[in-house]
Amino acid sequence: MSSIREIATLAGLSPASVSLYLNDKSTTRVGPAAKERIDAAVKKLHYHKNLFASTLSSQESKLIGIIIPSLMPLFGNEYTNTLLTGVQSQLSERGYGMLFFPSNAHTSVEIVEEQIQRSSGCDGYVLFSTGFCTQAQVEKNILELQKTDKPFVTLNIPEMSTAIRQVLIRDLEVCSGTRYLLERGHKHIGLVLGRTGGVHAKKLYADHRDILEESGIPFDPQTVVYGEYSAEQSYTMIKKLLQEHPELTALNCMSDIMAASALLVAQDLGLSVPEELSIIGRNNSLHARLASPSITTVDLHIEEAGKSAAHLLLEAIAGSTGGQKIIISGTFIERETVRTLQ
Repeated sequence: MSSIREIATLAGLSPASVSLYLNDKSTTRVGPAAKERIDAAVKKLHYHKNLFASTLSSQESKLIGIIIPSLMPLFGNEYTNTLLTGVQSQLSERGYGMLFFPSNAHTSVEIVEEQIQRSSGCDGYVLFSTGFCTQAQVEKNILELQKTDKPFVTLNIPEMSTAIRQVLIRDLEVCSGTRYLLERGHKHIGLVLGRTGGVHAKKLYADHRDILEESGIPFDPQTVVYGEYSAEQSYTMIKKLLQEHPELTALNCMSDIMAASALLVAQDLGLSVPEELSIIGRNNSLHARLASPSITTVDLHIEEAGKSAAHLLLEAIAGSTGGQKIIISGTFIERETVRTLQ
């Protein structure tokens, strides 16, 4: 493998100038012409920087550990991928990369412990929550990160009272779609949640119930089903729900993929959307935009949330101290699947 000294010799520069530029491409201490010569030498010598060797010498790896306590493949859903797109876009601008460590552990806590252990050379962390996490597990995962003494930001988790850096996606635990449907005259509203036992699902269940009761509408637990964020599971559960509760005039679905499944169920049962059944989704994903009819949804501004998390983390790495909270609120995208009742 070629070395910085070899690059310096080929470029006609000092090793110090080459090292300075390779560690910070934006530096103004190396001139444009010298940068071009270094780039040409790097290309000719097929030089690749050893990030972990750099960590040993500088105590900085320019790597961020992505901690996702999930039993599913890390890139298995559009929601997580969009969050990561936002994180990556900000990190890459500052020369940072991301590390992912899949785990075969059995619980959220075990997964996080393993991922932290395997990413000990990282400069900081972004901690996700998922439908597999209970509130107690979320708190334990945060405690494990605090033990590392490395900067970290939480993303996609419930609001914490502790002074940490956190980005909150408000509509993850607020049933705004239920209020939206009530305002349009619907009184018989089914709720399609994600994973059974998930921390967000529990909060959404309670909020949906409270919203209905505040409006003087009796809450029926039998009108709540769990689609597990799966098209197949959602289809099965929603079909059973509509067959057993023909009085329902609307469904509030906690993801667009589950809303798309609801649309397919309605078509298979001969129900006209939105004339006989209104459907609202969440995420403003391709599932909502490409469906026919297109699905009314809540845009969670997921990519913005990812960017905000990366921004907070980079500030912490640069020396910012103390907890900080950024709240991202959703926006309703009105399309074709919700009817206002008279």
